Amino acid sequence: MENPLFIQKAYINGTFVEGTNSFEVINPSTNQSIGSLPDLTIEDCRQAIEDAHKAWKSWRNTPVGERCALVRKIFELTKEYKDALAEIMTLESGKPLAESKGEIDYGNAFVEWFAEEGKRAYGENIPSLNGLTRLSTIKQSVGVVGAITPWNFPLAMISRKMAPALVAGCTMVLKPASQTPFTAIALAKIAEMAGIPKGVFSVITSKDSKGIGHELATNPLVRKITFTGSTEVGRTLMEQAASTIKRVSFELGGNAPFLVFDDADLDAAVKGAVAGKFRNAGQTCVSINRFYVQDSIYDAFAEKLKQAVNQLKIGDGFEEGVQVGPLINKAAIEKVTDHSTRRRIQGCQNSYRRKSYQR
Repeated sequence: MENPLFIQKAYINGTFVEGTNSFEVINPSTNQSIGSLPDLTIEDCRQAIEDAHKAWKSWRNTPVGERCALVRKIFELTKEYKDALAEIMTLESGKPLAESKGEIDYGNAFVEWFAEEGKRAYGENIPSLNGLTRLSTIKQSVGVVGAITPWNFPLAMISRKMAPALVAGCTMVLKPASQTPFTAIALAKIAEMAGIPKGVFSVITSKDSKGIGHELATNPLVRKITFTGSTEVGRTLMEQAASTIKRVSFELGGNAPFLVFDDADLDAAVKGAVAGKFRNAGQTCVSINRFYVQDSIYDAFAEKLKQAVNQLKIGDGFEEGVQVGPLINKAAIEKVTDHSTRRRIQGCQNSYRRKSYQR
């Protein structure tokens, strides 16, 4: 494909690299390969961490104004290459092109904010108990940050981790999801174009999520780990990170109810329900898991919601007007099918209980 940001290599220590083995990335709309990336090893990850540690020794001493200016340049280049980034994101995640562009704006807002806020990492002056001394605190970078991001927001989940780390003077080794790694590589290219020094931001591409995650969580040179994903994996990473007393920042699975009471504006409620349930085909940690609707308005709400859902256009993310793209892979389809089957069985059982109770 003709896209300046579409690069079929990983990015380590300021260099785009190939590997001995590779894996393909599949477009979920077509089930066709869009390209391949190196299937890097734990040893490759370990080397990237060592390179990041070396880079940290100079990056942490770079004046904060310079660090923030470089991150600000990432923000500006991301805006400039918005269409190219959106194309890659839709190819590998399947989300509608308009939704991809929306994510880029959303994710890039984090970059802009931290590029400015990084200049205001103030310390404190603290009164002493005896009144004869003055206590003060300062903020310093912790070191190498290991980051693991999910497939469903392939840019926003990176930018909200990368930007604060870099302006604080930390370096980062990123492991993006193997379903949507090309967006991460594109962001690495933008970081290179912005002038981020080598070793400050590296991207490890690999199918060995468990092995790479363990290395990031246990390597003593990594001083903080940030993860967005399932609660189960987060629990494992937290246990592993405890072995070296790492700082951790985790954003784990959600379980979101949607409540509608009889004083609600039903049209507004339906609009919010559709947005909350069908964003990225329902594949987000804040997607609605279940509805609670007050009995007196249940039928009216259900009918309006049904009509709204029937009007949604489903298809390939590049098609004009498409609002809902495909599920990410076969496993996701099987999971949704399983949920639907169990819900139908449960619904029949609940209906039988209600009828029995009425009799």
